[in-house]
Amino acid sequence: MTQWDRQVHEARGRLWMNGWLNRLSWCVALGGAALAMLTVTQRATQLWIPLRESALILLCVALTASLIWSLAERVSLSLAAARLDEAAGLRERLSSSFFCLSSDDPFAQAVVADAERLSSGLSARQHIRLAYPRPLNYAGVSLLAAALCLLLPPGFLSGEEKKQSMMQTAQVEQVKTTVKKQFQDIIKKAEGNPALEDMKEDLKRLAEEPSAPLEKPDAIRHEALKKIDSLADAVKDKLNDPNYDKANELQRMLRGLKVPQETDTAAQKLTKSLSEGDFKQAQEEIKQLQEQLATLKQDEDKEMADKLSKQLEDLSKQIEAAAENKELQQKLAQAGIKPEDVKRMLENLSKQDLEQVQKALQEQGLNQQQIQQLAQQLQKQQSASQMAKQLSQAMKQASQCNSPGQAQQAAAGLSQASDQLSQLEQMQSEMDQLNSTLSDLNNAKSGMQPCPDCQGTGQKPGGT
Repeated sequence: MTQWDRQVHEARGRLWMNGWLNRLSWCVALGGAALAMLTVTQRATQLWIPLRESALILLCVALTASLIWSLAERVSLSLAAARLDEAAGLRERLSSSFFCLSSDDPFAQAVVADAERLSSGLSARQHIRLAYPRPLNYAGVSLLAAALCLLLPPGFLSGEEKKQSMMQTAQVEQVKTTVKKQFQDIIKKAEGNPALEDMKEDLKRLAEEPSAPLEKPDAIRHEALKKIDSLADAVKDKLNDPNYDKANELQRMLRGLKVPQETDTAAQKLTKSLSEGDFKQAQEEIKQLQEQLATLKQDEDKEMADKLSKQLEDLSKQIEAAAENKELQQKLAQAGIKPEDVKRMLENLSKQDLEQVQKALQEQGLNQQQIQQLAQQLQKQQSASQMAKQLSQAMKQASQCNSPGQAQQAAAGLSQASDQLSQLEQMQSEMDQLNSTLSDLNNAKSGMQPCPDCQGTGQKPGGT
């Protein structure tokens, strides 16, 4: 082997070594990252992972991979000569000789001889030095990270998971307690509510446990809201009872009664109570009228009896006038319904009458919603008108208190009016109770809505 060959081979060896050190550093960096991940996994989950054996395996894999990588990309002699030329500043005098070795040309032989001469005074070790591999920094960082991961206490995440589990359990219990208390309050109020007597089964469902255990506050709240919505729908359906509509419509009619400026008599007070829709107080006024009639004497109290008779007769006429909805009659007349037909419908409304009205309104160009509203208004008006006329008839009968021999019939008229007002008061009371229950359900529903400040309980601040 000539001096030229030795220098080129040594240059190639040094170039290969530098490349291998770089590739080894990259492989060690990747192995260190993998070791760090294994260490974190072992510490977090407490799985059986042999870290020492894993480190040795990763080191062997890094060495093997770097060697295979370097052998696959090994430097050729011609490239090593070119690198040596570059490092020594020889302007390709060594690398050019590779192309002249097999040539007999005098010039080619001169190039080879020149390369051999230069090699005798050249040191590949001096010009191509072993360099510090930059990827070694990454390798050091990854190994340091792997070493620091060894300081993590075993099961360091289990404590946090346990804490989170305890917090969720506490939140679940708090939501359960809140929901249970709200349901108990609703049930307690409803138990003494006669209007909800036929809804006992719906109320029982509030206290029923869910078919499957609920482990999240949101799931518990969602189940509770479903129960509340179901019960609220049942209460709304009950409030849509035609009897309640009839009572509300009658209250609206009686608001038009003219109340005397001075209400010093029981009849005048009765007019005031009816105009305000206070059926309970109206019964008290009728009771006073009954007591007053019982003490009237035909001869001595003739003037008082006449005055009372006139007041009751005036009240009877006012109630009868209030039973006529002029605005509704005008709308129906515009739709082509004859006044006598309207009067008959208000006395006895049949299914055929409703169909006739709807057809007439449709021919007038009204939309379906307007037709439905007028038909419903006619139904309410018809029911309320009947009640108003019954009350008017009772007042008219009571107004006969000044006629000789009619005191008993007058008292019967007042009794009839009292019975009718008692029914209205009961319906009014039931409506108030149902509306109160509906309000309680809406409050309970609002109290279960999530809010930013609930701290995971799903309850608004101050919610019960």
